[in-house]
Amino acid sequence: MPHVLKRIESVVPRRASGYGGKARSLAALARAGFPVPAAYAMPGWVGDSFFSSVLEIADRPRALLRTPHVPDARLQSIAKRVREATLPQDVVRSVSDALLAMRDEGAISFAVRSSAMHEDQEGASAAGMHSTLLNLVREDEVLDGIKMCWSSLFRPRVLSYLRALGEDVPVSVGVVIQAMVPAEVSGVLFTANPLTGDAGEVVINAAYGLGSSVVDGRVTPDTYRVDKATGQLRDQIIGAKAQQSLLERSGGVREVEVAPAEREQPALSEQQLLHLCDLAGRVESHFGDARDVEWAIAEQQVYVLQARPIVVPSVRHRRSARRDRLWDRRKIVWSNANVGEALPGAATPFTWSVLSQFSDLGFRRAFGAMGCTVPRDAELVGDFRGRIYLNLTEFSSIMSQIPWIHPSTLVRLGGGKYVSELDEVVAERSSTGFFLRLPQTVSRYVRENYRLQARIDEFETYFSDERTRINGIDPRLLEPSGLDRMLGDVEHLLDETGSIMLTAYANLLTAVLALIGVLRAFARHQRSGFYRELLSGLQDVDSARPGFALWQIARLAREEPEVADRIRTTELSELTVPGLPAGRTRDALNRFLEDYGYRGVREAEIAAPRWSEDPTLMFAALRSHLASTVDLDARGRDLQHARHQAEQSLEKSVPFPLRAAVRKLLDVVQRFTRMREHLRGHVVEVLGMFRRVGLEASRRIEAREPEAGANAAFFLTLAEVRRVLYDENERVSIRVQRRRLEYERNQALPEPPTTFVGFPPDDSGIASGAKRLSGLAASRGTAEGRVRILRDPSQAADFEPGEVLVVAAADTGWAPLFLAASGVVTELGGPLSHAAIILREYAVPAVVNVTNATRSLRDGDIVRLDGDAGTVEVLGV
Repeated sequence: MPHVLKRIESVVPRRASGYGGKARSLAALARAGFPVPAAYAMPGWVGDSFFSSVLEIADRPRALLRTPHVPDARLQSIAKRVREATLPQDVVRSVSDALLAMRDEGAISFAVRSSAMHEDQEGASAAGMHSTLLNLVREDEVLDGIKMCWSSLFRPRVLSYLRALGEDVPVSVGVVIQAMVPAEVSGVLFTANPLTGDAGEVVINAAYGLGSSVVDGRVTPDTYRVDKATGQLRDQIIGAKAQQSLLERSGGVREVEVAPAEREQPALSEQQLLHLCDLAGRVESHFGDARDVEWAIAEQQVYVLQARPIVVPSVRHRRSARRDRLWDRRKIVWSNANVGEALPGAATPFTWSVLSQFSDLGFRRAFGAMGCTVPRDAELVGDFRGRIYLNLTEFSSIMSQIPWIHPSTLVRLGGGKYVSELDEVVAERSSTGFFLRLPQTVSRYVRENYRLQARIDEFETYFSDERTRINGIDPRLLEPSGLDRMLGDVEHLLDETGSIMLTAYANLLTAVLALIGVLRAFARHQRSGFYRELLSGLQDVDSARPGFALWQIARLAREEPEVADRIRTTELSELTVPGLPAGRTRDALNRFLEDYGYRGVREAEIAAPRWSEDPTLMFAALRSHLASTVDLDARGRDLQHARHQAEQSLEKSVPFPLRAAVRKLLDVVQRFTRMREHLRGHVVEVLGMFRRVGLEASRRIEAREPEAGANAAFFLTLAEVRRVLYDENERVSIRVQRRRLEYERNQALPEPPTTFVGFPPDDSGIASGAKRLSGLAASRGTAEGRVRILRDPSQAADFEPGEVLVVAAADTGWAPLFLAASGVVTELGGPLSHAAIILREYAVPAVVNVTNATRSLRDGDIVRLDGDAGTVEVLGV
């Protein structure tokens, strides 16, 4: 007669299909010598035999799967019969013998876990669908636990899941009885980053007590990211760890608060972290694929409790764990000075999965267009505390191939800080390859520019058609396959839009570097703001249009007193366009939202609402313009006059034979600046289309998993959302809850420094109290005024015209308020950033890249801002 129970290391993995996914994985680990707690496995036929003895044929799992609809009440009745039936004596004896053997080895209590045939498979995890019971002390509790595991097969969502897998799906449920580990610290490790798909790092989540609180998303654990190739720590975040789950002596689990002092300490020692990283490498090597490993530590011993394949299809191996070139991670320079302006703060997993791949591909194209080779395994983009950072070490190494451009130029154009660690990188590179490729590079540059306008014209027609088609689709009416196709269409549109935008950006960067070379050669004597004056007053810059449009609408509102009074006196959160009196102002605002409603604060974050959804900032800008006396027409004339003077000064500085070429170069820079801003607007529109799909996917997820909460899709990767759409039985609520906690933790953390070496410090610094702050000059002029710090659009009602606006990052979504400010200060950005371009068009004095501006300054401080010198001086309160 076959064994009712088998010691886990006696189960042969290749012959273990009858024991289920969990038992097979544990058997493979135990037989390979991994530290698995003592355990016994019960094959699925034992449960099938039990069903045959206690259930009618029509009530058995296979028959139920053939029945189109089974009422929940009937399923509950069947499950109850299973739980209340008496187990056969051979099963009882086998369990008793197994418990005695494990007790002889020191076990005090036990966990009973389901091990279904359809569970923990690659492409079909069934995670969280079946039962797991912890800390069972008595034999009768373990026997009841076995029946609980079997009865979980009759849950409605389990049967729905099995139906979706097809008629031939195995339905048997095996059981694992395992010695309980009285964990002091436990958690989950991933042998590849499950969000970014980076196969070159190990991600470890750790908290005090049992790991169930980490797996279920009930606590915010510590998170460690470790580079596989070097063993160096990429990042470490200390989680709140407010509670821990502990074993009760009499059985069961209790929740205990963690002392405040312990919460602030790392759950893992350095030695434990090294041990877990080594374990991750050995597990991945043994199975030959990426794994999600549950682990626990008790009395300094690390135990493996489970190892399942990472089901997420987004795990990619573009970058091998063993790289061709290894940077010392302690010396890598990271910066988000420029990219952080587009996406300040932590990014949701959905946004990260869309934009990280888009950014990596875009930078490769841009460098290639400049004639630089980019190593296949180059790590251009990184994730720290949920924020996107650029690898300046890698960027400088690539840029150093161009002999006449020092990488510091590019770094400073982006707003980054050039640090000495980059010097040794620059010294290592050779320009030989660059010179060999130079003829092809120049030929390609001329060819692409010759056809670029034609390409853009063709693209504009294509984009207009696709925008009309996709925006005409109501995602609520689509079948899951239709919504998946819509998502695929939006992905394709982003790729096409990004490709043309990044071509324009590469050309702009090339032209800017050439212009800087000209200025250094012939215009060194010019004033410090000379370069900015050449790029001011361009007119017709797309990203500046919303601000100008609202200023014009405010002029209309002044002619309609009832409308103006409504905007001035109503709470901003209560103002809506339909709620305004009918007239020219309301019509103009409807047109404004048709044209620009896709924009918003943090508009690169797909989870963030757009102006069409939340018009708070739009109405705040209107209110400010109603109270403002700024003469924009005069400002525009002054800007154009200053630009014309700068152009004339440059022409006089250049030798006569070169003047025509320099005029052409300046025209190219100005044209590509306009083009980049225009095309970036299209990228933001496409991100809004992603948002529409994400909102509808979230609605569907919440309908079938209420515990997942609102906006669940934004806490999944793009690949995971697609999986949810084509597999209606995919369950994600636990994953979403865990990531939502992690996202909220990352948002609450102090912003890491704009530029840092190695990995970010635990705290980017406290308010300095300095009377003089320095940054980068972004827009000419000086201003004095009272400071107003805004962190999100809900605070826009506090802003008054003439104040100095201080924000962490000024993306286009903040632009309507710029016109009413006397000056603008930001923590991020550079001379080529979108905010700097807009501010120059508005002729508003601005200083960007001011470290900790929102923490060093206070609301109400009186400051003098110098947009030429790049300084902010506190005059008083």
